[in-house]
Amino acid sequence: MTRNIVHLRIDGFPVAVERLRDASLREKPVVVCSRHSPRSLIFSASREARREGVWEGLPLTKALRRCRRLTVLPPDERSYQQAGNQIMRLLERYSPLVESGPWGRFYMDMTGTARLFGSVHNPTFRIQREVANAMGLRNTLGTGSNKLVSGIAARVIESHGDLYAVPFGSEASFLSPLRIEILPAAHNQKDRTLLTELNIRWVRQLATLSAAQLVSVFGKRGILLQKQALGIDDRPVLPAQSKPFVLEERTLDSDTNDDKRLLGVLYGMMERACREMRIKNVLPRTIWLHIRYTDGMDITRRLRLHDPTVTDPLLFQKLKPLFLKTSFRRQCIRYLSLTFTDLILPPPQLSLFENMSQHYKESRLISALDKIRERYGNRSVQMGRTLHA
Repeated sequence: MTRNIVHLRIDGFPVAVERLRDASLREKPVVVCSRHSPRSLIFSASREARREGVWEGLPLTKALRRCRRLTVLPPDERSYQQAGNQIMRLLERYSPLVESGPWGRFYMDMTGTARLFGSVHNPTFRIQREVANAMGLRNTLGTGSNKLVSGIAARVIESHGDLYAVPFGSEASFLSPLRIEILPAAHNQKDRTLLTELNIRWVRQLATLSAAQLVSVFGKRGILLQKQALGIDDRPVLPAQSKPFVLEERTLDSDTNDDKRLLGVLYGMMERACREMRIKNVLPRTIWLHIRYTDGMDITRRLRLHDPTVTDPLLFQKLKPLFLKTSFRRQCIRYLSLTFTDLILPPPQLSLFENMSQHYKESRLISALDKIRERYGNRSVQMGRTLHA
């Protein structure tokens, strides 16, 4: 049976949600970006801002230089989540398999629904009208035999606000005249550099190369590049699974490779995350450390905790070696993030035979610091190592 995958795309979703709340923002260059640092990256940009040369991922300082009349809004993830959930409920009327991607990106598997709705075009036009009428969000849709093709189809026509259907069997010919940057596998910076050196600019040029040729240059990723160039994608549409997590991130005011300063920044991030987890009364079993260097290279490492804790000094003893293992390059670091996942409830009873004296002292100290900060503010007491940050 031929798969029918529908992709719904709302361009600049965070900005679109902000404009629903404030109509005065329409027709103006608007971006969503955290303003805690002038080097923060643009999270979402309106079309008017893009015409001025302001795109997602651009540092805020550069964006303000390119567009003096730029309106900068802080992110409101709760509002974006509520709007996304409302769209999900609407889409679930047509298919039980609905996957939510990045903000404003949704996939639906409509395979086998012809008896209910007829041709796949009937429900897609209906969905487009319902999202526009019920929520006031302009959207585009793409249909195809897989997620890759339907997603690119919706992106290609995002300036027209219509539906683009790619018939089964024409995936390769649809992708052939497009630029190579349209393929998700070509977003890797190292791969982009190699593609530029090989003068491969169009998908059709990549599609003519054999798997052996691509593997010799790109390694295992060469197979993925070839499949995407031919429009092959076997990924299923997976309904979202809600897993709680705690995230702390920081864009540095100036790039640095000073370990002393970076460890101070990391300790401050860990402090805030641990306090949030103590308030929620949960313990993390996994920590993800993400580092972005000045040249754009990203490195992510995982640490599995056999004895979960939210006591700052004890947790930092495990986090520090992870950081030193991850930051092995000479390049300066621009961005850090800590994600705590696999959250569990604390055990109801402590071990009777484990020596908890040191743990008890550290816990009492952190508890006292929490009370002081709750009463006098987060900056009322600071660890010495965070002063370097």
